[in-house]
Amino acid sequence: MPKKVFQLLSYLKFIIRSSNEHGVHSPFVYNFLTKGLYTKRQRHIPLEEHVLTKAISYFNYKSIGFVDADVYIKDKIVANFDHLTFDTLPLDVIYVGENSTLFKSISKASYHNHTMLMINGIYKNRERKESWERIKKLPEVSVTMDLFHCGLVFFRKEQDKEHFKIRI
Repeated sequence: MPKKVFQLLSYLKFIIRSSNEHGVHSPFVYNFLTKGLYTKRQRHIPLEEHVLTKAISYFNYKSIGFVDADVYIKDKIVANFDHLTFDTLPLDVIYVGENSTLFKSISKASYHNHTMLMINGIYKNRERKESWERIKKLPEVSVTMDLFHCGLVFFRKEQDKEHFKIRI
């Protein structure tokens, strides 16, 4: 199936199966959506940048690591968050760029209980979608949020495994 057809069909399925904050029964996810992601977004800012900057602000993250991120997103984060340290383990945020090959496991030294893994372009092609599905099943993963343009992964030990498809 051609890439564009795959993306279109994936988007239609996403729209049918996704919800907004009213379909979320997790206080952690609900608060993040309503107090973080659903705050006003400037139109010229790409959605992935909006999600990353809102998450850094909402969770007050201090360290970030980039995996195959483009220069634009790195420069924007450096310019907007001068308090962040880079590649200091364990990381608060791990950002995986759209052109990265996704991994099957996550090094326990690179994350902690409150780390957010952000994977850009989870519906870019069939292989990335399959990798996203594998990541959701990892035992250390407790909460995932499919935002279509990107996926968020959390490792919260105190929370039951839940997967959300959220329109933002």
